[in-house]
Amino acid sequence: MTDSRLVERCAAEVDDLHAFFELWFTGELPATRAELARLSDALADDFRMIQPSGLTRTADGLARDVFDAHAAHDEVTIETSTFEPRSVADDTCVGTYEEWQTVGDDRIGRIATALFRRASGTPNGVEWVHLHETWLDE
Repeated sequence: MTDSRLVERCAAEVDDLHAFFELWFTGELPATRAELARLSDALADDFRMIQPSGLTRTADGLARDVFDAHAAHDEVTIETSTFEPRSVADDTCVGTYEEWQTVGDDRIGRIATALFRRASGTPNGVEWVHLHETWLDE
């Protein structure tokens, strides 16, 4: 797989996973472990997420939090900006993107830096290894 193909897969994963979140948080998907597998299958076993608050989440912890947030909102819109690769190596890609969530009248933004690794059996052929998010002002 060429580096450009790896970047394309990472960009698709960012878009696809956030589309899943919209459907999950509004309850348009059923609250089943099979549906949640869209998230779980994309996270590396050693995945870590540093939230804007500074808290660190593991793959299992994030999956539990997302499961518990099923149908938490009537409407959710999540927009992601174009994935910008920052470093691409043999099997890994680091990139950034902006994420804007609109829930009701609230609009919340973050900038994210993500590390992906090639992985077969995942929705887009890559897995999330590390994610670091920082709040953005509107």
